[in-house]
Amino acid sequence: MKRARWLLAAVLLLSLAGAGHWLSGEPAPAQAPSAALPLPLPWPTPASMPGASASGIAAAPPQAQPKATQPVATAPRIGSEGYGAHIERAHAGNDPAAAWAAVKWLGDCATTEHRRHSFEQARNGGVAPEMMTQLMQEADAEARRCQTVTAQHRALLPELALRAMRGGVPEAASVYAGAVQPDALAPALRQEVTAAMRRDALAGHPGSLSGAVVTSEAWGLSETEKLAFLFAHGQMAGTHGPAVAANLVQQRSLRFKVPPTPEQLAAAKLAGQQIVDRAQAKP
Repeated sequence: MKRARWLLAAVLLLSLAGAGHWLSGEPAPAQAPSAALPLPLPWPTPASMPGASASGIAAAPPQAQPKATQPVATAPRIGSEGYGAHIERAHAGNDPAAAWAAVKWLGDCATTEHRRHSFEQARNGGVAPEMMTQLMQEADAEARRCQTVTAQHRALLPELALRAMRGGVPEAASVYAGAVQPDALAPALRQEVTAAMRRDALAGHPGSLSGAVVTSEAWGLSETEKLAFLFAHGQMAGTHGPAVAANLVQQRSLRFKVPPTPEQLAAAKLAGQQIVDRAQAKP
């Protein structure tokens, strides 16, 4: 519920404060909070805290890859002990769902201050004052739960994300990829992570799509794939999502070795739509 509210706030901020600027190609106003960015980046890392279609896009996950399914876990009640003890418990166990919960706590704690500032900026700008005030209060409560998270806990993020990835948790692969240096890994592990990122993105999971788009080229996802993932993410982002995705490409906000041609963009949009259609067709 908390994440859904934050996402709703981000969508609201985009639609009220930035959509016109994205559509016109003009820069967003200085007061627009960064929480409105339509393409969420992977969380900060501890160090810095196949079939193919005619367009060249993989059409389905390799059969050898297990289907990504979100493990079900009962959310623990977080008291005055904060997140630290629960992260330690998740690390000591072997439950992918608990590991993923710990990863999300670490990610939330790394961005709580930034989110709180964005909500305050939005409220001061007159955007949904009551909602932003409540979100600020929730961010303050989150910050208190994060007080017991130490550098030692943050250093556990890669291991926890890898455990979640191997347990079939969507998005865990892209979080792991953002937390490690691919060149430092064994080739087999790099291939495993890349295959998991591709599988989760092709399944249409929004966080996996955005994570795959911004991942380092060292992981081996092609620019053709990334374009398709970008447009799929845009289709899922709501009314202004496709225009935002196109603007990111036109303004070269995303780095490509060679700017895509109109034909490549058209193929990527089609491939992205196919990803969305498959995701929406799932029971």
